Amino acid sequence: MKKIRYYDRNQEVLMPVEKRTKTFEEYSLGYTINLAIDEAKRCILCKDADKRCMKGCPINVDIPGFISKIAEGNILEAYKIITQTDIFPSICGRVCPQERQCEGACILYFDTVRNKRNKGLPVNIGALEKFVGDFVRISGIEPSVEVEDKKGYKVAIVGSGPASLGCAYELARRGIDVEVYEALPKLGGVMFYGIPNARLDKSILEYEINKLKKMGVKFHTGIVIGRSVSLKELKESFDAVFIGVGAGRGNLGIKGDNLINVYSAIEFLMNIALGCPMADIKKVAIIGGGFTAVDCAISAIRFGMETHVVYRRTRETSSARDEEWDHIQEEGAIIHWLTQPKEIIGDENGYAKGLLCVKMELGEPDESGRPRPVEVPNSEFVIDCDAVVLAIGQKPNPIAFEELNLKTTKWGTLEVDQHYMCSVDGIFASGDVVNGGDTVVRALKEGKEAAKHIYDYLINKFRRS
Repeated sequence: MKKIRYYDRNQEVLMPVEKRTKTFEEYSLGYTINLAIDEAKRCILCKDADKRCMKGCPINVDIPGFISKIAEGNILEAYKIITQTDIFPSICGRVCPQERQCEGACILYFDTVRNKRNKGLPVNIGALEKFVGDFVRISGIEPSVEVEDKKGYKVAIVGSGPASLGCAYELARRGIDVEVYEALPKLGGVMFYGIPNARLDKSILEYEINKLKKMGVKFHTGIVIGRSVSLKELKESFDAVFIGVGAGRGNLGIKGDNLINVYSAIEFLMNIALGCPMADIKKVAIIGGGFTAVDCAISAIRFGMETHVVYRRTRETSSARDEEWDHIQEEGAIIHWLTQPKEIIGDENGYAKGLLCVKMELGEPDESGRPRPVEVPNSEFVIDCDAVVLAIGQKPNPIAFEELNLKTTKWGTLEVDQHYMCSVDGIFASGDVVNGGDTVVRALKEGKEAAKHIYDYLINKFRRS
């Protein structure tokens, strides 16, 4: 009988703190093949994994299937199993919050069937997925993608983030001609502009996009749909249109959020990705408790900024990974849990100079089931800073779709039906422009799902005509 290895989880090798805070190079260095095989052998290959780790994965990767192949040393077969559902293993392995998804449902850690905590540490599924993707990429192996015969239809995709790329892949695989229109000079959307190189080396993203190009997907950069070309023109030129423009600036709704040096998270991260000067900022307060807030902190620290992260709830209820909080704390970030911003204080020239906050405590559960934070009386204090970053709820930029008056929700996101179709026939959408901001893997999943509905729409519509 196989001995269950509850505790000896292999951690990825990290670049030393004193080195990684001075470089934008990726700091999580991954597994060697020996470590990967050893970690894979910790998996007990549950027969009911569809109720456990696979259910916890938003795109239902066959986790025991690919891990068993790693344990056998058959890395290429592991890659083929992963990419049946996850087309970007090197990316998802790096940026997914696995401890709240697949790893959180690993039986070594938590028995989701019996709903009870077990005594061990989960298999490091994310590191194994990342290892497989990296192994294939670095080895120079080019696994073929089976592409169906051309169907004679063409689809325009607006935006090049994870939802758009997932949609493009699925449509191209099914024999649909795809053209992607990106407003910015670089492809990848949030994966290029919103995730720092320290967490996702951009050469990996370029590699994945090149795979789509080899499948026949055409990319156009520097074209702003709604300005350079209208959405109406796209609709007239293509058989269907998919909108995957993501979401951008959110609004905290407090006094001072329009001061100079108050950034949305995507503005802050985009400035860094494009090499814009940030040297004038010495102290930054980042508002938010998710992976985007952590990404902003990683970037700020590497620019030598005194970095404060302010979140009104607790670490346990945040959406970022525990290890990411550990990493930025090791690097010097000052984290203010249970802290609510009340006002951004400005100087006489209209620049941010401080963040007025109040301490919180946990009260009764709210509609999400999480304890509701309530103010602690007489607990106000000020964080001195010369910049504030709003890493909070985001809103889509309506430039791409406002012309056709597509229906939106009260949050400004696009309204879609169960087939991801918008209020105008032939226009589809998914990802952050619909859900308001979530994980890369959820956007990827929704993009692929939308592609299947677009395919059915094209086949059925033109069959009837």
